Amino acid sequence: MLVRKCISLKKYNNLAKYAKVGDSYYKYRRGTNYCVTLYCELEENETKEDPLNDVLEQYKVQRTGFEKYNELDGKRLYMFELEGACEEESDNKAAIAKVAKFAGKRVFNAEVGEFLELRVRALKDDEQ
Repeated sequence: MLVRKCISLKKYNNLAKYAKVGDSYYKYRRGTNYCVTLYCELEENETKEDPLNDVLEQYKVQRTGFEKYNELDGKRLYMFELEGACEEESDNKAAIAKVAKFAGKRVFNAEVGEFLELRVRALKDDEQ
């Protein structure tokens, strides 16, 4: 999946509920959690779950109820919100900060021997 950018949803403008952290993610005012919304382009042979399920597991984040999928000009575009899935606030912040850094990168599963391994790398010029 090509992660094009982090998106600022309209709901994040509600300053009573969200506080902006850095340029790309937010903290819920109540509680100890953080969230980020990613705008992605799915690659050939990818589904909405692949490699997203591996991201959820490896980075200890979870999907919220927000997601949108659209096909436009032959591209499969997917936008979804993630939040921390840890008990400690510092762990949630660290997890979401790492996922927010996916912007402008390719997230994919690579075969390593008999296993699949999650990889994150910068986009090549022809992918941008």
